[in-house]
Amino acid sequence: MTMIKVNPSKWKYLKEPTLKRKRTKICITCNHFRYSTTETFATVLICPRFEKHIPQRDHLVKGCEYWQKTRNIFALESS
Repeated sequence: MTMIKVNPSKWKYLKEPTLKRKRTKICITCNHFRYSTTETFATVLICPRFEKHIPQRDHLVKGCEYWQKTRNIFALESS
């Protein structure tokens, strides 16, 4: 995951109806999902797509309509 420096005092939290309880396509598996830190080095969960915080634990059970599959890019190894 990429660490992004943000000023959390300016961002609000994502809430219903944007985040909805789901079985799949949850925040932690989304390409937009990121971790960041506050000025006091506390870890926060963020969605740069909305420029908002994700409440603790919601990233494990909720998602939004803009969910994108996480893309891992691997270099092909030559033999």
